[in-house]
Amino acid sequence: MNKKILTTVILCAIAILLNAQNSELLFSPRGIAEVRITLANGKQIGDIKNEKYDKDYAGKLDGTMIIRNSARSTYDESAFYSGKIQIEGRGNTTWGVPKRPYNIDLLDEAGDENPKPLLDMPESDEWALLAFWHDRSLMRIPLAMYLGRQMTGIPWTPHLQYVELWVNDEYRGLYCLSDKVQRGDTRVDLKKLTDSAEDQTEPRISGGYLLEGSSEEKLNEQEKAVQFRTSRDINFTFKYPKAKNVTAAQREWIKNWLNEFEGVLWGNNFKDPSEGYQKYIETQSFIDWTILHEQSKGPDNLFHASTFVSKERNKKLNMNAPWDFDLSYANGSDRSEAGNMVRTHRWFARLADDPAYFAQYQARFDELRPLFNKIPQILEANYQFLAADGALEREKAKWPQILQEYSGESSQTRPLNYHAHVRYLSDWIQSRDAWCYVILGQSDQGKADRLKQTKPVIRIMDPEAMDELKPFYVKVMQSEKDANSYRYIWNDASTTSSNYLKRIDATGKYWVKIVDSQGNTSLASDTLYFGVSPDTGIDVVNNSFSLTYNNPAGDFLNLNINSAREFPAKIRIIDIGGRVLIDKTAPVKIGNNFIKISTASLKTGVYILHLSSENGLISRKIIVERH
Repeated sequence: MNKKILTTVILCAIAILLNAQNSELLFSPRGIAEVRITLANGKQIGDIKNEKYDKDYAGKLDGTMIIRNSARSTYDESAFYSGKIQIEGRGNTTWGVPKRPYNIDLLDEAGDENPKPLLDMPESDEWALLAFWHDRSLMRIPLAMYLGRQMTGIPWTPHLQYVELWVNDEYRGLYCLSDKVQRGDTRVDLKKLTDSAEDQTEPRISGGYLLEGSSEEKLNEQEKAVQFRTSRDINFTFKYPKAKNVTAAQREWIKNWLNEFEGVLWGNNFKDPSEGYQKYIETQSFIDWTILHEQSKGPDNLFHASTFVSKERNKKLNMNAPWDFDLSYANGSDRSEAGNMVRTHRWFARLADDPAYFAQYQARFDELRPLFNKIPQILEANYQFLAADGALEREKAKWPQILQEYSGESSQTRPLNYHAHVRYLSDWIQSRDAWCYVILGQSDQGKADRLKQTKPVIRIMDPEAMDELKPFYVKVMQSEKDANSYRYIWNDASTTSSNYLKRIDATGKYWVKIVDSQGNTSLASDTLYFGVSPDTGIDVVNNSFSLTYNNPAGDFLNLNINSAREFPAKIRIIDIGGRVLIDKTAPVKIGNNFIKISTASLKTGVYILHLSSENGLISRKIIVERH
């Protein structure tokens, strides 16, 4: 089969597998475009400086940028760019590594702002190129932004697309072209504040503001000059109005307003619906933002960096603009899936003292769990996409040290391929989700009830060794307070173990249950198969049904669906362009179900078969042949 057609088939199958309701996935099904930057005046990549960290910073460099399709991507011409830019370095810890991130400003021929809608993202003149140095999965930032866009309580979450970057014709690897956190009609949408007289008094002085919680050492001189510290010791600086533009009156107004909010929040009457904290905050934004950051357990979102709040004119405070997730999801110093992070910190801890807020938080977390349950499937689809494109091979060839320098958690052998990092990330997220679910019981009994409904996750610490049938370690989640208060039952043994870490050195099937200190027992985990095949020998989603069929098909496609329950099966056949050609629903009963579908209307070629129920999905490539 033609290689380009095969790649398109794979990308289409991945998009279908996700069963998404919109086109905003971790990746664009249109593929990975090329970004080619040429620096002006003979400048080289080492001449690009970061204002915050380079003492010899002399301003942004001039250049040109072309964004175009690669041999494998299919964006329309309207998504491209060819013109002038200015470029500078960006980032904090990420600026000190060989593969660096950048800020890009689009300019017209006169040197003025030139907003464009790059790669199907909303138009702007300012963009960021994010570099993935610390994130060996290449997915933590895209995943967090995908989740943030699904959490409707967060007013705005950045968009991004995978790209490959060249600077002065030198290949620099896989990046994300991303929105920047800033005020704008297509970004954080706030009313303008100027230095005019009417903007120095109420009501106009009440918004809009976009503030960043940030430690002083990460600020430039202009930012330091206007930073302020609230009554609860949170340090804020201005993203909008910009530090160079904010007036003294505006600075004092928002500082006093936040102090007033904090005074009420820690006051005796803080639970009052009309005069308490709810008078000041959009509660849903606080809940969704906290859930996103609590699940990711990131160290960069505790008001010392990359924590953004917005206040619109005559409106309440929003948690906004999630950002900076490369050290989240067990990629920082704390890799345990246990332990609270954001939810028990500063404002969020005090809010949780209100039982009504806690109940709302708990209900929202439970409501979002179907989204979280999709994450392993999404990550695997994203990996297959990047692998099929060849981007992972090119990235590893350019930056082999990124994988070689990884330092994992205890009992983890350093993964040397990207798929192992993705598997580790997927396992950790599932285990973290289970831990967060249990801990949201409002009492010991509530936590026990939640544990009894929980399937623990067996985290594989060395997927590469497992694949090679070598001994490896696995971990199971720990308890809330005492790391040793949980006990573990492996394969329904008559005795329990206090060790959440287990070495597996014999082939077979493994599953585990968790027992708390009161004897409450979790559900059994999914089975881990080591050196043996699953019972069905068929790739099954959610273990709800399996599928066999004739391939290639002629005039008919004969399906055999073996199911453990009854359900209406939705069956679709889709072409490589994404068009649904056959769409039908058939009742499925317990046992074998033989379903015959006419494919006489289909031409010879490759198609995607999509079979789904409410909690299971199988996507397969099929071939139709005409003789």
